[in-house]
Parts: sequence; structure tokens; C-alpha cells
Amino acid sequence: MTRIFIFLSVVVFFATGAFTMNYIIAKNNNIESTSTLINENSETKDSNEYNKDYKYPEFYRGIYLTVNSANNMEKLKSFVEKAKASNINSFVLDVQSAKLEKCIIPIENVQYCKDNGIHPIARIVIFPDGLSKWPVTESYIKDKLDIAESACINGFTEIQLDYIRFNDSSANRHLTVKQRYEFIENFIMRVRERVKKYNVIIAADIFGRIPLNDNDIIGQKMESMDKVVDIICPMAYPSHYTWSKKLQTNPYLTVYQTSKKAKERTKNAEIVTWIQAFKMKLYDIPFEKYIADQLKATHDAEVKGYLLWNARQEYTIPLQVVKNFYEKNNSLAKNP
Repeated sequence: MTRIFIFLSVVVFFATGAFTMNYIIAKNNNIESTSTLINENSETKDSNEYNKDYKYPEFYRGIYLTVNSANNMEKLKSFVEKAKASNINSFVLDVQSAKLEKCIIPIENVQYCKDNGIHPIARIVIFPDGLSKWPVTESYIKDKLDIAESACINGFTEIQLDYIRFNDSSANRHLTVKQRYEFIENFIMRVRERVKKYNVIIAADIFGRIPLNDNDIIGQKMESMDKVVDIICPMAYPSHYTWSKKLQTNPYLTVYQTSKKAKERTKNAEIVTWIQAFKMKLYDIPFEKYIADQLKATHDAEVKGYLLWNARQEYTIPLQVVKNFYEKNNSLAKNP
């Protein structure tokens, strides 16, 4: 009778969805059993019906748009027209507000992108400014899982996790680097399991320095991320490589080296590199050349593509550079 009671207690505990962060960073054998439980509780019925015929870009050529532009059909249409004229084929769209709501980009807007040959990517900010408060509550995790699933329901076929890292400081100094890796891996595993039935792919943004180092305090590592995501997106903004004047002043070298190293350190995930499309520390390099050099670097590194970041969405010059680049390199523009 005692054994039966214990068994039923365990079943009830996991059925309620309780999953503490202390459990997430448990030993490897416990982590594996946790994953099994998530798999068993995931809804997989009719999973083959979702996105089975969807075609992803062979080479990503994308830009970032805020939730306001993504949610406003008039603004979205304007960006779509500009993108089509410039050989852009992907949009990274913010899908949430600061209030941790579910995806607020309607299915009509997502479908409009698809109908016009634009691959829509749902960007979800996990820990704004990086995780500094520990432990993470289950309710907070659930909010993020809800956003991811609601984005899938609204038609997104790719979920991009941004700020999926610890704060770049001495916060949580009691956690080892290994514990940080395990936490990030298992957080992503929970996202994967939650959206498994929708047949979407999972991407994660990482600091540009991650492909160039090991044992980083923010809990990101190429080999670690490679286990749990389909696409890794290094943020290779030359202005941010403050430890190296050489990398700051040579946008081609920075993007090429970061992309190449990232690719060399992965076995499963594709690399789609974020490049700098904003005017910060250009070191007298013409803005047009600054962007063009980065475009060339991603092609030369033979990665899966690039995404242009400009938080203000000021893309007039960047899009013209993209257009001119492919007019001069017509063979590179053939991949849809």
C-alpha cells in the first residue's frame, strides 16, 4: 500500500506541471528522465498536419522589425514591399509586449508575410538584459512557453529565443558554468517540447564572442547550444568587440571569423549571423561599405545566412546596400 501511495503521489506531482529550476539543473540522469516525462505529457496528435509542406529559406536574408511594425498591417506591408525590392526573404518579428502577453501578432499578418515570400520568425525575449534573479519561477517559465506556443498557433514556423542567457556580471556567482549551461539547455528543451507538435524550428541568439571562447559566464557555449537548437545566431556586431581594435575596425574579418568559427564548432545547428546595420563606431568606414563587407563575409563563410539588426528600423541605406550587393553578385541571389 505504501508503494502505491508513493507512485500516485509522484504521478500527481508531475501531472500538475510542477517543474522547478532546482530540478532542471539536477544531475544528467535526472535531466534525461525529466525530458522523458515532458515527452509523455506533450500533445503529439495530428502533428503531421502542421507545416509539413513549409519551405524554409535556403539562405536567410533578413531584417528585424519591432512588435509595433509587425502588428500594424499598414507598416508591415510597407516593409514587405521594400524587402521584396531588395532581395530580403526573412523578417524577425517581435511578438510580445513588455507585459509578457501571448503572441500579439495576428495570424493574418503572419500569413501575409508568407504569401509574399517572406519567412516570418517569432522573436521572444527570454531574460531581458540576461538572467540575474535566481531561481527562476515556474510561472515565469510558463509565460514564455505560452508565448512560444501562441506564436506557433498564429502561423510562425520558427521561434527565435533572444536573451537566452545569464547576465554578463557577477550575479549568481554561486552557480558554476556547467550549471549555467545545463539551465539554458533545459530551458530550450522545454520550449522544444511545448511546440513539438507544430513542426517548427528553434533558433537562439548568442553573443558574438561565444564562437571565439569557452566557459563563458553568460551560460552560452557553441557545443551546448548545438545540442538543443536548429539555428544559432551569433550577434557579430563589430562595434561590440570592444576587446579587439582589429575586429572593431574590420567588419569583414569580424563577421567572417565569427561565422566560420561558429560553423566549425557545430555538428547539428545551422548558423545565421546577425550583422550590424546601425551606425555605431564605424571608424570612418563608409556605412555602405561597412554593411556590404559583412554581407560578403557571411557568404564567404558559407553559413546559412544573415539578419540585419537596426533597433530603430532605419533600413533605407541597408536595404539599398543589399539590393546593390546582389545586383553585382547575381549568382548569390538565386537561393530563395
